[in-house]
Amino acid sequence: MVEEWQKLSVLIAGCGSIGKRHARVLTRLGITDLRACDPIPAQRDAMHAQTPAVKLYDSFDAALNDAPDTVWICTPPELHVPMAMQAIRAGAHVFCEKPLSDSLEGIEDLAALADARGKRVMVGLCFRYHEGLRRAKKYLDEGRIGRLVSVRALMGEHLPDVRPDYRTLFSAQRTGAFNLMHDIDLAIWFAGQSVRVVHAISGTYSDIGITAPDVVEILMGFENRCVASVHLDFFQRPRRRQIELLGTEGTLIVEFARWDRCTVSTFPAAQGAWHIEEMTTDRDDMFIAEDREFLQSIVEGKPIVCTIAEARKSLEVVVAAQSQTR
Repeated sequence: MVEEWQKLSVLIAGCGSIGKRHARVLTRLGITDLRACDPIPAQRDAMHAQTPAVKLYDSFDAALNDAPDTVWICTPPELHVPMAMQAIRAGAHVFCEKPLSDSLEGIEDLAALADARGKRVMVGLCFRYHEGLRRAKKYLDEGRIGRLVSVRALMGEHLPDVRPDYRTLFSAQRTGAFNLMHDIDLAIWFAGQSVRVVHAISGTYSDIGITAPDVVEILMGFENRCVASVHLDFFQRPRRRQIELLGTEGTLIVEFARWDRCTVSTFPAAQGAWHIEEMTTDRDDMFIAEDREFLQSIVEGKPIVCTIAEARKSLEVVVAAQSQTR
């Protein structure tokens, strides 16, 4: 049976790596009316090579003229808000990749426009859909380690290994390691409360040769007896991703340096022993989950978890951190 949300027309704005991933995922989800636009011919050609059924446009305006039901914004961050607002004015619901923007300017206007036009906006905070992290959040909410006191998040990878063309990337020129802001969002998500204070140091400390920060260290203080430290870098080898949740009655650790494997380790103090769970994962799974949730929300009226308001929380931390002296 074809689901109603599978009948929606979807436009992907931006045919870079994340745009191609969403095209692949949406095709797997059964979207048949798939469209994409990009001003760069080579990007459009690469999109067509991966997803031959996609209808291509050379401009966003031309694509919007064909009235898509939904638009996925997969362009550089400074374009997210104006393109999202343009899509809403054209009658579309909007899925916007993270970060929501490169500044706080225009975000309130975007939220007001979406509300006035009755359009849904979701932001791609995909790690909230990662199986290991969701399991840790469930255990935390169940009280297995008591009240959360401290979050320690570490993410590092060697950008030249990940992307040999790294010097041409927007992140290498502008955002740097702040591009790894998922871990900031996760710290806020686990803490479940407002950020009160932000302290940060960032800069170009390694030898990979980018102008944007390759190291970011952030310390966050929350409203009620909880703190978080987040380390992000673009030079570390081997790749590492780990989040430690330290509670009054135990510890939770999630580790997934690889996309195909994750470990969730729980130490409830009352039991006095580690419980270790190994799971097999697929990187596309979290994208499938978030894309399906957004499509279902449009047709079935289900609530959106990763709203503009949620995405703004981590963006506010990034903006505050970037404003501090390196």
